[in-house]
Amino acid sequence: MTSAVLALGRTEWKLLSRNKAVLLSATLLPLLLGYMLAANVPADAGPAAWSMILGMQVLAVQGFTVYFTTTATLASRREDRYLKRLRSGEVSDAVILGGLLLPVVLLGLVQTAVVVAIATAIGAPVPANPLPLVLAALLGSAMSLVAGAATSGWTASSEQAQITTMPWFLVLIGGSVWVSMSGEITPLTYLVPSGGVMDLTRLAMTGENLLGALPAIGALLAWTAVLAVLSRIWFRWEPRA
Repeated sequence: MTSAVLALGRTEWKLLSRNKAVLLSATLLPLLLGYMLAANVPADAGPAAWSMILGMQVLAVQGFTVYFTTTATLASRREDRYLKRLRSGEVSDAVILGGLLLPVVLLGLVQTAVVVAIATAIGAPVPANPLPLVLAALLGSAMSLVAGAATSGWTASSEQAQITTMPWFLVLIGGSVWVSMSGEITPLTYLVPSGGVMDLTRLAMTGENLLGALPAIGALLAWTAVLAVLSRIWFRWEPRA
């Protein structure tokens, strides 16, 4: 991690903290939703039931904190020509995007740890194998980042991000609800972007063989690759006409 990325990250965090609407969506909303989901779980629920709740909590963080904030941030920085000014310097495109999105990634990972801690305090069992849960957080965040970069190309401002992010957010959360209601993991599960995260969370709670995580990992990598291609096509450095 270069000093330029860290410097851009610090600057971006200051800018992000001044936008109250984005900061609220990126902090309080996922934590509040995570608490509400965990508080309604029956006292006698086992690891399988809790895995579905934790999966939805993790996806809420990735939807609100990572995806929405990435979309709003990139759209806002593009429209005020901040991206254009940064690109006129010596730093590469990768450094610019890395610095701008570093606070979003770190905030998302910290909030994931917080919602898991909240669920554990309320009554959820400790994950039998934390590794799949870590993979769910990392791979899901990567998928949400590139989804946000792609959506930012269709977003004229941070305010408009509340509208343009709605389709993907509904797919993400709706998919998690569908998986939790079905009560089992099938090949069809991986056809929705949230399926991989839900499966990895299940494996973390039940402690099953890690070889079973390969389909979920593959699905998340595939979704990330597709979204990365779309972000290269749709992403804009210049303000929208």
